[in-house]
Amino acid sequence: MKPSRALPSVMAALVLLSPACRKLKTPEAVERRAEWVNSLNDSIALYQRQIQEVDSSLARMRERVGSLIGNFDYVENAREVEGYYIYSGWKGRYPLSVTGLVARVSKDERFELIATLTGKVFNEIGVSSGGESVGSSVVPHDQALNYRAGNLNKVCFSGEKADSIGAFIAAHDASDVTVTYLQGGRTASLQLPADEKRMISATWQLYNAQREMNRLEKELPRLTGRIAACRKIIDNEK
Repeated sequence: MKPSRALPSVMAALVLLSPACRKLKTPEAVERRAEWVNSLNDSIALYQRQIQEVDSSLARMRERVGSLIGNFDYVENAREVEGYYIYSGWKGRYPLSVTGLVARVSKDERFELIATLTGKVFNEIGVSSGGESVGSSVVPHDQALNYRAGNLNKVCFSGEKADSIGAFIAAHDASDVTVTYLQGGRTASLQLPADEKRMISATWQLYNAQREMNRLEKELPRLTGRIAACRKIIDNEK
């Protein structure tokens, strides 16, 4: 009698239906997705720890900004576009009428350097100390940011390169710092007086603390959004 051909087919079906085989037949991609979804709980815990750290850092930074800003006067002048913070003792000395360099923080929290030069003109500056140097961007003469009146040329610098000058002066406030006035080439130079170094350094510290505080404040909703996204995925997989 010939063996039945149906027997192998039945046996194969039974094997396929066994729990062990069903486990083996689970697609690898599905298993990996399940593992990934489970790992989201670890991510949520990580983001929650980061929020606690940011909250702590933000509290310290708010305290620092509050302490620093007490050393500044807020000036609202009808002749200028917006108000600004200037280091205490400088409200009556600004604007400069002689060669020099002043820093201020605008109402919208931008760091600004106002350089003045008598007798000559310029459209950029560089600062140097101990063999190191940084420079500003070029500000073309426009009677707004680059203003000339009589024998005085006044230029306002802001942005990334002005920030780098503020940071440089703050880092070298115990050393001699030279300001070089440029227009194509060098037109004049000034060894920055101690009181101007101190004023610029303090102004940079306030601006930098405000900038860090703002960064931390933006970090909180970003982390909260990541937690919400993780929880949404987990809920959708249930």
